[in-house]
Amino acid sequence: MVCAVTVHCSHFGCADVVVKPVSWAVIIGQLTTFVLFAMPYFLYLANKDSIGAHPRSLYERLGWLSAVVAVVLVFAELALMYVQARRAMRFEPAHIEPLPDDGDADGDETHEGTSII
Repeated sequence: MVCAVTVHCSHFGCADVVVKPVSWAVIIGQLTTFVLFAMPYFLYLANKDSIGAHPRSLYERLGWLSAVVAVVLVFAELALMYVQARRAMRFEPAHIEPLPDDGDADGDETHEGTSII
């Protein structure tokens, strides 16, 4: 779901569409994905002595393949989030309000007891 949301929000293929930065919901979703992918491996390691021989051999046979798939998906999420953030940076300067002018054109006045040099 994180990959789908990032692809949708990145507007791939559309060069002139404003792209928003990665939302906190997507970041939390990516962290949740990582935890949910890692949890079965920790549970298996903690309980492998109490699992029967046949299920244990199944877990051991498929464990490496599922770990590779999980790592690839987590890195795909990170890569898509990075691409969305990079695309959003192109539109950032157009949406930033200019700072108010304080009338100090030469920049040598001090404000609140500190120097701005």
